[in-house]
Amino acid sequence: MPPSLTYTRHDPTSTEQIMTSVIVPLYEATHAEVISDPFYSSDRFAERVRGYLRAPGFEIVIAYIDGQPVGQAFGYALPPGARWWQGLTTPVPDGFTTETGTRTFAFNELMVVPQWQGQGVAHALHDELLHGRKEERATLLVRENNESAQAAYARWGWQKIGKLRPYEDAPHFDAMVIPLPLLRRRQSAAEPSKSP
Repeated sequence: MPPSLTYTRHDPTSTEQIMTSVIVPLYEATHAEVISDPFYSSDRFAERVRGYLRAPGFEIVIAYIDGQPVGQAFGYALPPGARWWQGLTTPVPDGFTTETGTRTFAFNELMVVPQWQGQGVAHALHDELLHGRKEERATLLVRENNESAQAAYARWGWQKIGKLRPYEDAPHFDAMVIPLPLLRRRQSAAEPSKSP
């Protein structure tokens, strides 16, 4: 893990303040291969993020190296009656999709700029966002063709539960879950510092 990795945490108000200066540029830097697809456009991404800001328990963590933003991870708690599971295209056990507002954290996005990929930043961001969450489990969606993300999530303990299509114009994604709380794997004197 890079020794100078630091984090900032943001609530909905402070997230909106850095939307155009940090969040959207990080997205553009990490999604260059798909950004020409209207579903993955910068405008559509910003629209989705602004929707997430209204959700309960929204939180974003930005990772910095030497003062430069290099990645971000964010999500929110699924409220009762959440539409998250409505796009499932494969069967799941009865009760699996029941939400209470405290059962499931929706891990919406995890992204790291290309020059810092494969160096532990994504895993550190993942753990930083999920550590301390009070929900019973987390869920995420990953593109079916994103083999590196699929492999990383499997190594980190996520399990596939089915296929999900979140919007009519969206591709199918693999839906994954992981139990919370996470086990802290890297507690040591070398753990990265955190900034307010």
